[in-house]
Amino acid sequence: MDRKLKRREFLKVSSLAILGAVAAACAPQVTEAPPATEVPTKPPEPTAVPEQPTAVPEATKAAEQPTAVPEAVKVAEPPFIADKVKSGALPPLDQRLPEKPMVITNRDAIGVYGGEVRYNTFDPVWWVACYDFFVERMLKYSDQDGKTIVPNVLESWEVTPDGKTWTMKLRKGMKWSDGQPITTEDVHFWWFDHQANTEINSAPWWQFRFGGKNMDVEIIDDFTFKFTFAAPFGNFAAHMTRWSGNDGFLWPAHYLKQFHATYTDKAKLEALAKEKKLETWVQLYNSKVQSGVWGGPDGVLEYPKFMAWNVVSNPKEGTYMWERNPYYWKVDEAGNQLPYIDTLRIDFAANTEVTKLKIAQSELDVVGMHEVTMMEYPFYKDNESKANYAVADYISCMGDRVTIFPYHTLYDENLKLDEGLTNIVRDYRFVKALSVAINREEINQSIFFGTARIGQMSPMPVSKYYKEEYGTAWAQYDPDMANKLLDEMGLKKGTDGFRTRPDGTPLKYNMEHSGIRVGPAVPKVTEMIVTYWREVGIDATVKEIQDSLLVERKRNGQVHVSVWHADRCTDMLFHIEPQWFIPTSDGGQGGCDAKWGQWYLAPDKTVAGLVEPPEEIKKLLSTFDQMTAVVDENERVKLGQTIFDWLAQNPLEVGLILECPAPLLFNKNMRNLPKAKSYIGWDTYGLSHYHPSAFYYEGGKRA
Repeated sequence: MDRKLKRREFLKVSSLAILGAVAAACAPQVTEAPPATEVPTKPPEPTAVPEQPTAVPEATKAAEQPTAVPEAVKVAEPPFIADKVKSGALPPLDQRLPEKPMVITNRDAIGVYGGEVRYNTFDPVWWVACYDFFVERMLKYSDQDGKTIVPNVLESWEVTPDGKTWTMKLRKGMKWSDGQPITTEDVHFWWFDHQANTEINSAPWWQFRFGGKNMDVEIIDDFTFKFTFAAPFGNFAAHMTRWSGNDGFLWPAHYLKQFHATYTDKAKLEALAKEKKLETWVQLYNSKVQSGVWGGPDGVLEYPKFMAWNVVSNPKEGTYMWERNPYYWKVDEAGNQLPYIDTLRIDFAANTEVTKLKIAQSELDVVGMHEVTMMEYPFYKDNESKANYAVADYISCMGDRVTIFPYHTLYDENLKLDEGLTNIVRDYRFVKALSVAINREEINQSIFFGTARIGQMSPMPVSKYYKEEYGTAWAQYDPDMANKLLDEMGLKKGTDGFRTRPDGTPLKYNMEHSGIRVGPAVPKVTEMIVTYWREVGIDATVKEIQDSLLVERKRNGQVHVSVWHADRCTDMLFHIEPQWFIPTSDGGQGGCDAKWGQWYLAPDKTVAGLVEPPEEIKKLLSTFDQMTAVVDENERVKLGQTIFDWLAQNPLEVGLILECPAPLLFNKNMRNLPKAKSYIGWDTYGLSHYHPSAFYYEGGKRA
């Protein structure tokens, strides 16, 4: 039976009539930087067009950009909180802003206040689909070039020439969402009372013990502090572009001290822990530590933050209501305090069908990077004229970039090493066979309407690290080669057409994934992949399971092969988080081997139970350590390319898509959006890269 014919019939019932228009409108264009074309919605009124950006110093120097609010401008209070200021419930604006607020420049227009944004998330507790709308990081990459690191939470930073000592300065007068000042006391608490406190934390993150021992932390004054590492850490500024509040080193000491035995009577805390059905005060304390990005039910309403909006109520499971943070520390070029939009509403959506219904009924104002897929592009366009949204034209560095991760150290359901299957997967011929058995172009046509640029797991073509041979290595469709490689390994086919291991037992190979948690297209893509593998004699199956269970199974080494979206693929992120390419994480999401990653992250590599990687893998990890240490960016790129040179010959993972459009949806009245052909994904921290606090509705209301 002609499988291609059947899949072409599928295209016909999936709005084939617009396929040509889809391909023309959405074919990715690789450029050195996203071109400054118009946003894919009605352009804003030309009330104030900012000047072109000025040059910003290199990331390794003390970076600055305009921070002074023009004194001649008379700035009014945001109307949403004007009554609270008038009544005295809130101090006036000049007492709420830092001395040098962050000024957001280079927007299309000065916005207007008002309105609500309705957003989905696909977990009832964690904000796993919309965190990008409100995350704030220590530093960030400029959205003007995607390459230059600029201030954000930190006002400035500088580094010694050897890359060992980093001095950071906070914004004087910056406040938590409850009005308390943000000072170096918050840094002191984070380090001395948590990260370096072995009663609470077994070891700091690897970045803070780079060089083999804990860094030294020096508090210089209320707003200046210093980190000194045991070894050069030339790439530390890039790491600071990923850390927000509790992901970074600013923790609300004034709030957390009430749950910490150094500052509050231990007996009192132990009693409170028992009331909460917890065993120790440490468990109580840890339950109160919140991430301002990912959410969480316990204490989320009262926990101080420094985001643009605060959670003010949780009326039912999965629904969170937000209001503008009156102490937010960013302003526009006219001195108006951001955000422009007053409120957010986040609702849980159990599946993609719920989201599609809401889209068609105009019940969402932003459908973000986790929820969109080119698989649904015909649906988006069919409803665009009837609903309240416009379809954007971006390039994905996440989402539909589906990647297959064979795990290289495998255990059975009893946690006993499956030595036979481990040896098979560690033979590079096996991963090569898995790769060339896949018909990527058929997946592209059947699911992504031909709009993707197919290829192997590699950096995106726009990256400084990219070479053409990385994107094409073992990415051709060649089932004959796949069969030959598997035959050479001694994996013989039986009378049923399926292969056996060298010991004669059946070769079972099971794929597990968490469905739309990874991306809306994942269920269909994985079904096609196991079909290709079965055609070359691998008895492959696919199963979708709940994400938290899957994470546990991955970390235990019980998952043969899994799936994730291949982000960390641009110059913003690969060089600090290469975990999809080499094993630098614990494997809970993806990667080639959870056990190797756990060995890499372990402070003490002699601990029983750790699995030491082969020498060639340790060499890759050592190369990454060198990338982390060096100050010179060109040297870092050369080191990174040695990793990809090796992977092109010895693949550990199987990539499918090099580039694919990202058709985010926005309310038709929303302005100051990212330009067309901008990159969107985890590398940009989603929309965070483009300052959502400066998004606004024309006229202050949604369409």
